[in-house]
Amino acid sequence: MALVNLNADMGESFGRYRLGNDEALIKHVLSANIACGYHAADPGTIHATVKLAKDHGVEIGAHVAYPDLAGFGRRKMGLSEQEVFEITVYQIGAVKAFCAAENVPLNHVKPHGELYLAAAVDPEVARGVVRALKAVDDSLLLFLVGPIVDAACRDLGIMMVNEGYVDLDYNPDGSLYLDKKREARDPAEVARNAISLVEEGGRLALDGSSWIVLPTQTICMHGDMANGIELAKKTREELQNRGHRVVKSRLVALASL
Repeated sequence: MALVNLNADMGESFGRYRLGNDEALIKHVLSANIACGYHAADPGTIHATVKLAKDHGVEIGAHVAYPDLAGFGRRKMGLSEQEVFEITVYQIGAVKAFCAAENVPLNHVKPHGELYLAAAVDPEVARGVVRALKAVDDSLLLFLVGPIVDAACRDLGIMMVNEGYVDLDYNPDGSLYLDKKREARDPAEVARNAISLVEEGGRLALDGSSWIVLPTQTICMHGDMANGIELAKKTREELQNRGHRVVKSRLVALASL
């Protein structure tokens, strides 16, 4: 039996434009990563999503990104460590303020898109993100992956929760393959990916050429997948059917100490 958390990226609508079905997805996860206005979301969307998470007793995280609304945070940006620190502090502050307005805690931070990918491989980007958590609130958890981020977290006293993906695939070098179309996927296959992460500590690469080692404490689900709700529901059911406990990330993190 393992303790595992399920999280989802939420609040990624903007004004009148809607992305995903947060109201349905939130029933199947225990942690919500809320967009902060740089890749998606406006103040009203942030506030509404914080309230949605509060109503369902779901942990709230700031889903920080490069300032790239037009590209949905998926374009490379050559920011310095200090610039990464500043944009991360800024975005954490936005969600943290709405949490204060609703009298709920901010639990964690999770980078989005290209910022996530860059932090996993670039020590300066990783340190910029981790420094921001240290400066704002050193009790915040960081959802990310890899030895570079882990080293920065250990150096600055921030607790990292190792994340794995099941509705996205991995390239042979261990990086995520970002499918921009977000087409429907087989729920049984996605659930098998989750079992592989939790029970075997990794997944096969997209082309089947290599085994990607991924010690996983939290699994990310995406509401903008064509059948994202079905995928999240099936994944949680299969994990529980095999005797694993789906719990909040704070419990997973504390259990690993």
